[in-house]
Amino acid sequence: MAARRLRVLVLLVLVPGAAGAHALRLSTGEVTVDGRQVRAVFQFARAELETLRPEEIAATVQVSSEGAPCVLAASSVAPVQEDGVGVTAVWDCPGAPGRLRMALGFLGRLPEGHLHVALVKAPGLAVQRTARASAPVLEVEAQPSAWAGAGRFLRLGAEHIFQGADHIAFLLGVLLLGGSIRQLVGIVTAFTIAHSLTLALATLGWVVPSPRLIEPLIALSIVAVAVENLLSLRPPVSAERVRTAIAHRWRLTFAFGLVHGFGFAGALRALELPPALLAPSLLTFNLGVELGQLVIVALAWPVLRWLRGVPTVWPGGIRWASAAVAGLGAYWLLDRVLSA
Repeated sequence: MAARRLRVLVLLVLVPGAAGAHALRLSTGEVTVDGRQVRAVFQFARAELETLRPEEIAATVQVSSEGAPCVLAASSVAPVQEDGVGVTAVWDCPGAPGRLRMALGFLGRLPEGHLHVALVKAPGLAVQRTARASAPVLEVEAQPSAWAGAGRFLRLGAEHIFQGADHIAFLLGVLLLGGSIRQLVGIVTAFTIAHSLTLALATLGWVVPSPRLIEPLIALSIVAVAVENLLSLRPPVSAERVRTAIAHRWRLTFAFGLVHGFGFAGALRALELPPALLAPSLLTFNLGVELGQLVIVALAWPVLRWLRGVPTVWPGGIRWASAAVAGLGAYWLLDRVLSA
């Protein structure tokens, strides 16, 4: 019965995200204030606009300066990159905005969980802001500190973990074999350190490998951790063999972090963050990643620890769950190689 419960748990966690692994529902914007004029360039993935025509987007945005409404003067739509849509809009305001407010009405018509990340630039000011359907307003007043804007990336980092089915599959694969909470915290921290290094390198434009290489490698890492589980639990089961695998596991998560740091860097690079904002943005994003991972570990570790104590689960049920993780990673690997 316990083994059956474990199989159901794994399916509930992994199957719903199989089609959209590693997908973060994200759009970007660049807002420039020049005198009495506000110019915005929004970019969307075309798949996010199933229920909203690009030509309608500008009209859904309400802009005000010092509480007085600004008037939409012009808007245009153009394709960007391979599968993106760019919307450019210009508003005329009664006066030069000292306090700018933009209500992004289009967020309520995009898929659930969509996040908009905007860079707002004005003379002497460059800050990033985020908005979503539940909080669709971008507001900028006096020039804040770089840390005030970068703090918004804390939530973005955590969401990247929670919304990435491949992240959850990898963490589940890591947790299945066991280990103390101290060991597991060290393992996921190794991921974050590696993630920070390559994310910074890619965001700065120093090393930018192709997604056609990175995405299959991410899937391959999921297969690797699951196969390591299966090898460690091969009959006859050796407690020493399992302990050795757990002790060395940080190396695998460190390698996974190096690969995935490149995977998300595209969104940050698209913002073209000024140098003054780059360091705090990277730091708070990665802190959010770490917090998100620790939450998943804190929730899953006690349950899996209890299940490993059930004779019908250890080791047979853990082998089955590891095989499921390996199969899912192999599916993503094949899908990403064929679609590259």
